[in-house]
Amino acid sequence: MQSKEKFSLLRSILKTLGLSSEATDDIVERIVDILTFNDEKSKNQLDYPYHIRNDFLSPAEHSFFLVLKHVVSDKAMICPKVSLSDLFYVRSDDPSQFRAYTNKIDRKHVDFLLCDPKTLKPMVGIELDDKSHQQSSREARDEFVEKVYTAAKLPLVRFPVRRSYSTSELESALHPYLDPNEADTQTQPVIPESQSKSPLCPKCGGEMVLRTAKKGSNQGEQFWGCPNYPQCRGTRKCEA
Repeated sequence: MQSKEKFSLLRSILKTLGLSSEATDDIVERIVDILTFNDEKSKNQLDYPYHIRNDFLSPAEHSFFLVLKHVVSDKAMICPKVSLSDLFYVRSDDPSQFRAYTNKIDRKHVDFLLCDPKTLKPMVGIELDDKSHQQSSREARDEFVEKVYTAAKLPLVRFPVRRSYSTSELESALHPYLDPNEADTQTQPVIPESQSKSPLCPKCGGEMVLRTAKKGSNQGEQFWGCPNYPQCRGTRKCEA
C-alpha cells in the first residue's frame, strides 16, 4: 500500500489549482481510502466501523425544533443541519477561484433551513447562537456566513440559545418569510428582539439586565448591560 508521502506530486498540482492544505489532505485521504478499500476487498476482509450518532441534534437544537415545528406548522418544511455546499454554489470561470471559494463553504452547515412545502425551495436559514459564538474565531466565521447568505439573497435569522423559547417571538421574526403575501422580505441577517421587557444584547444575543452606572459622566443613570459581562461588554441605552 502506498503511503501519503508518495503523493507529493499530486499535492503540488492540487495546491497550484488553488486548493487549500485542508482540501488537498482530504483528496489524498480519499485516494488512500479507495486504494485501501480495493486492497481489502480483494482479501475479503471488509470492516464497517460505523455507528449512529446519539446527538444528531443537541438538546438545545431539539428544544428549539419542537417550538419551531409548532410555529411553522404546514407553512414550511424544516430541514436540520443542511450543508452550505448543498445550499450554495460558486459561479466562476477561474478554476482556482472556484475551488478556493468552494472550500470556504465546505464543512459548514446551517442549523435549520425552512423550505417551501411544495417545491422545497429554500426560504430562510436559521442559526442558533450559543456562547461559542462569542469567540473571535467564531465571530469571523459567522460574519463570513452572513455575507454568503446576503450575496445569494437568502435570508438568515439568528436566535440566541435559551432554556425556553417564545412562540410569539419566533412567529414575529419568521412571519416575513413564511407569509407568501408579504411584500418586502428582508435579505439581511437579523437577530429578533425579545418580546419580553428585556432587550437582547447586540453582540451575543443574551437577554440583557438593567444596571445603574456607578461612575463616569453617566453616574446614576440606568442602562441595559449584557448578562455575560465581563466576557461580553454589550450595552444598550435605557429608553425612558
